[in-house]
Amino acid sequence: MNSNQPPAWRLPAIIGGIVLLAGVLAFVITGTGAPAPAAEPTVAPTVEAAVGHGDLSNSPPAPVISVADAQQRWQAGNVIFVDMRSGEAYRAAHLPGALSLASPDLNQRLAALPPDGIIITYGDASRPEAGQRGAQIFRDLGYGPVAVLEGGIEAWQAANLPVERP
Repeated sequence: MNSNQPPAWRLPAIIGGIVLLAGVLAFVITGTGAPAPAAEPTVAPTVEAAVGHGDLSNSPPAPVISVADAQQRWQAGNVIFVDMRSGEAYRAAHLPGALSLASPDLNQRLAALPPDGIIITYGDASRPEAGQRGAQIFRDLGYGPVAVLEGGIEAWQAANLPVERP
């Protein structure tokens, strides 16, 4: 490889970042019913860099974690829950400490994840694939370990575990 050539991954990464940013803005605008907030500088790697990732047809599925295992991890304090549902659904109820994909402090919280920590994404019965897509985005960005909550928020609630409400 010629040392004057940029790495082969650079162009797809730039294009992917642009596409992801457009997707995140569309999610914020349509998912919350409010206009997108002004962009703030973020620390790399960012969730915005995941545009084009999370395509269920191009990568193996992320592992699934049971509600019981997720509860144990949560009680041990080494989990970050990421709610992949709409902003409206997130505001109605979400797992304890869960962040929405549009949360302004998402990147900061991910950077503070302990070495033995895990990112657990989840959706709901109306969009069961949302948790899997979210997990693949984080996995494709190099975060790990990442898992999907089996049964989403409904399974968590069916186990009589707490949720946060406004």
